[in-house]
Amino acid sequence: MASGVFPTLTVQYSFNRTELFEIKSPRVTIGSSPECDIVDTTGTLAPKHAELLISGNDYLISDCGSADGCFINGSILENSRPLRHDDIIQMGEMILIFHTALSGGTDPVAGAVRFDSGALKQLAGKLEKNIAQVFKGKPETIRNLLVCLLADGHLLLEDAPGVGKSMLAQALARSIYSRYRRIQFTPDMMPSDITGMNIYDADSGTFRFMPGPIFGNVILADEINRTTPRTQSSLLECMAESAVTIDGVSRILPKPFFVIATQNPEDYHGTYPLPEPQLDRFMMRLSIGYPDSGAELEILSGARNGNMLNTISGVVRGNDVVCAQSLVRKIEVSDSIKSYIIAIADATRKHEALVNGCSPRATLALMRACQSLAACEERDYVTPHDVTRLYKVVLAHRLTLKLRWKAQWKSVENVLADIVSKIKIPGEVR
Repeated sequence: MASGVFPTLTVQYSFNRTELFEIKSPRVTIGSSPECDIVDTTGTLAPKHAELLISGNDYLISDCGSADGCFINGSILENSRPLRHDDIIQMGEMILIFHTALSGGTDPVAGAVRFDSGALKQLAGKLEKNIAQVFKGKPETIRNLLVCLLADGHLLLEDAPGVGKSMLAQALARSIYSRYRRIQFTPDMMPSDITGMNIYDADSGTFRFMPGPIFGNVILADEINRTTPRTQSSLLECMAESAVTIDGVSRILPKPFFVIATQNPEDYHGTYPLPEPQLDRFMMRLSIGYPDSGAELEILSGARNGNMLNTISGVVRGNDVVCAQSLVRKIEVSDSIKSYIIAIADATRKHEALVNGCSPRATLALMRACQSLAACEERDYVTPHDVTRLYKVVLAHRLTLKLRWKAQWKSVENVLADIVSKIKIPGEVR
């Protein structure tokens, strides 16, 4: 390696404290012990949590048997593996970003992660059961919420006020041992109210970053369409890149990172419709609807002694969710299923009643959602039935019905249903 050229780690101890660490020795240890090269100040790491070892031109990272483990780009680290440029390493509350030297080594692909369908189903079952204790009468909504979470997407809830949109988000946050943040959107809100800002510290004579409420794991963006498009757009980078850039400095958001946005119907007073690019960042849009009389009776009975959310607590860890998300991506999707998804998307692009068709991002979102649904049902493969169950909630909010066709089709969902009914299902004999 050339003299004076070393790989580096950007160490993010907290959202307002980062340091640059040059990797000059063949072994770098990370942990809470003072003897480690990078010493944890968050109080969340083992005495010796992980280590980096030089191997030829590569740096290998390995977990030293810690209880909480290490995650590389959202995937659990099971064995030693080479680090690649801009790899994001998360352990406990500490985040490290690896940067190769100018004469860095190769960039091998990480090994495959073993799929454990039983563990995934158990995690989804725990969350589903816990949320159902306070969110009554809507098991399909809870299942779709978890499908979106485990697919590493973001969720948009659209419905009338008071039907339980915020309750659903808070129930999920209570079920996961992680940071929960709520952002109440108002017309006078500024982008910095979400992302944070640099403020001048008179004592040190320097600027210090004050993180906004977006720095969390489960984010409730309540009534997102009550704020201006400028503020709405501040979520774009956060949702798409899991990062926030302030004054040219990028800060990585910790995983899991799940945004649940709620919005009132567009015909309500004081709403700003979400622009198409913002809508496209949401993997799903769900409508809760009113509960039936039996479920509403349970709601009233359960709420007589106070807030029902106080009756539940965490059942899984944030690290478990990140691990599940990485395993979901290993679910098998056959070429015939991929072609089926593409055929649906292609038909929307040619349909005379639609202003626009589905983008490649939409087809990828549908495939990811189907992988997640298969995992929740203890399958290591996707079926055509997964596609037919999810295409409306994944695709409908990305499409717009032409004005002159509204009288005939009524809604985008009706157009999609007609499109899917005319496409041959893989394996079906007609």
